[in-house]
Amino acid sequence: MMGLLRLELRRNVTPFLLPTLAVLLWISPYGRSVTASAVWTRRGEALQETLLGLGPVIAGAAAWTASREKRARTGELLVSTARGGWSRTLPGCAATALWGLAFLSAATGFLYGLTAHTASWGSPPWWPVAATFAAFLAFCAAGHATGAMLSGRFVAPLTAIGAFLLLVVAGTLKSTGVAVGLVSPVGQVTDPYRALFYRTGHDLPAVELIFAAGLVAVALGPLALRGAAGGPLVRTAGIILTATGTAAAGAGLWLAGTGRVDAGRGIAVIPRLESRGDGRPVPYTPACDRGPIQICVHPALKARLPDVAAAVRPVTSQLAGLPGVPSRIDQRPVDGPHITDGVLSVPAPFDAYDKRGPVTGRAARSMRADTAAGLLFGAWDGTDPARQAAVLAVLIAAGDPPDASALPTRGGPTPAVLAAAHRLAALPPPTRHQWFATHLHPLRTTHLPPNALP
Repeated sequence: MMGLLRLELRRNVTPFLLPTLAVLLWISPYGRSVTASAVWTRRGEALQETLLGLGPVIAGAAAWTASREKRARTGELLVSTARGGWSRTLPGCAATALWGLAFLSAATGFLYGLTAHTASWGSPPWWPVAATFAAFLAFCAAGHATGAMLSGRFVAPLTAIGAFLLLVVAGTLKSTGVAVGLVSPVGQVTDPYRALFYRTGHDLPAVELIFAAGLVAVALGPLALRGAAGGPLVRTAGIILTATGTAAAGAGLWLAGTGRVDAGRGIAVIPRLESRGDGRPVPYTPACDRGPIQICVHPALKARLPDVAAAVRPVTSQLAGLPGVPSRIDQRPVDGPHITDGVLSVPAPFDAYDKRGPVTGRAARSMRADTAAGLLFGAWDGTDPARQAAVLAVLIAAGDPPDASALPTRGGPTPAVLAAAHRLAALPPPTRHQWFATHLHPLRTTHLPPNALP
């Protein structure tokens, strides 16, 4: 058997596909995550998303290897060999899987090694790695079974296309919140940055792992039940393997069916696998700059602190030292700005952290708007015209455009609000700061008309 495996490793088609796999890997979320912030949970999720390209290719390669006997029309000739059909076909499947797993292991080692070198907080998540490898083996086994049962030169490309379409459908079901879609290895439903702040369980990758392991057995088991597969012992092994795989895949689907996606919190909940400590805050020491109003981020995002501080400095420099204004700002996964124990919490632009370079554009404007509204009023409802004008004036003075995108609220400012904001923003910075120092308390406690602003 080992000699046959070595022969299959030498003649396997997968090594010729490795350049294609490398290109698919780099244009996938894997490649984009390498240039983004080094966050363990984000990198683990990116590894799973590579299956959208790698899975169909390895399924097609496995189908091509398995259909070799049918393409060469050597079935009758091989009946007289000492080995049965099942023992002849398994080394080919193993060779394809070993080549593919070697490539995937190298990709995982590179990604996790780079993360270990640059990450400033956390440890490697191994559950996504296990789920990725199991799903990769499932693609390989399913492709091999398809190639062994069907004949024709178009079996391999059609298998790859079919696997891709099936993966797209499964990923769509998962991303839209359909419970059974949670067995799909692709399709983002969880917020990878939430795990930095709150404990999250491993129920989702565990379900993906159980389902993928079941598919491997379901794909390879029926190959032992064909007439030329082997003797009674082989058929018994095929029955046991098929039954076990069916049970595992069914268990995975059942567990997924009991789950739900909480889009608001960015988590997937599977009650049967939920841990008691899930959802508890994760203790950490934030990374802060040394400005007059401290800007603090999670230590895993420490590398982005200079960009964050530079983005909000045009606002904090105007409001530092005002009575009642917090002296510290924390970026957290919150819906809007609010003050707790004298610390202002503002939404973190996690999407911007997935991109290379400084935080600019809409993400920076939104961050400045949340910061201005939070520092001035502690929260933001956007219903008071004078408060709206005050926030807009700070943003105009910071260089943001005076339109609806500059305010943390729906709808654009009225002409009266816009005129009042321009008047206040046009004041010299010391005069504007003194006006806020005198009138900030009335702005917070009473409803003033926009013409009350200078």
